[in-house]
Amino acid sequence: MIDLKSLFVFFMLAIMPVALSADIAPETRWADPSSVQLEIEFPGQGYHARWELFRCDCGDLLVHAWLEVPDESVYGDILLVESRAVLTRGFGQYGEQAAASLDAAALMMQLALRLLERSEPGGPSKITGPKEVDLLDEINHINLDTGSAAGGFQAPWSIAGKITAPGETQRKFDLNFSFTVGAGSEVQKASMRLYGVADFGKSEFPVPGTSPLDGWDLAWRNEGDAVPGQAKTLDELRALIKGN
Repeated sequence: MIDLKSLFVFFMLAIMPVALSADIAPETRWADPSSVQLEIEFPGQGYHARWELFRCDCGDLLVHAWLEVPDESVYGDILLVESRAVLTRGFGQYGEQAAASLDAAALMMQLALRLLERSEPGGPSKITGPKEVDLLDEINHINLDTGSAAGGFQAPWSIAGKITAPGETQRKFDLNFSFTVGAGSEVQKASMRLYGVADFGKSEFPVPGTSPLDGWDLAWRNEGDAVPGQAKTLDELRALIKGN
C-alpha cells in the first residue's frame, strides 16, 4: 500500500516538469517575447493601428498589420527574411509602400517594450498579479532605432496604466503614454494609448519554411541587400540569401 507521503511525492514529481516549463524564467527581459499583439490609439484623431508580431527561432519576423484612419482601413502581412528580404502581401492600393511600414511597426513595438521595461525593470516574471503603473520621467529621452529608421520621444514623458498576467507566459498591458512634441514655443502635449499582450512562451512560427512565395511581393530592406537567383519557397529564399 502506498502511504500518503509517498503519494504526495509522486504527485509533485509528476506535475513539476509541467509547471517549470510554463513559467517565465527570471532572466527573461521585456524585449524577449516570442509574439506580441499591440494596438495603438491617438485620442480624438480617429487613428488606430494593430500589429501582431511573431519571431522565428531562425531570426525572421512576421507582422500582421491593420491600420485604420477616418473612412479608410488597410490590412496586410510583412515578413522580414534574414534581415534583408521583405515579403509583403495585401495592403491594397498601398502595396508599393508596404515594405516601408515594417519600420513603423518595429518602432512602435520597441516603444511598447521600452515602456514595459521602465514600468517593471525586473522583467515580465515579476508580474504575477495586477500592477498599477504611474511613472513620470523628466530627464531621460526615449531613443528608438530599427537599423533602417530611428525616432524617439523627448523628456518629460509619463506612463499610466496597468500590467496583468492573464496566462503563465502572457503579460497583458494597457498604458497611456503622454509626451511632448516640438521645441521652444512650439512645444505641444500629446498622448497615445498602447495596449495588447506579450507572450514569452515557445510558439510555432506561423509561416512554415515550405510555404510557397506565390502571392508575396519581394523587396529588399536596404540598398545592396538584393541577391541573384529565384526562390519558390521561404526556405529556398533563406538559403539563397545565406549563400550570397
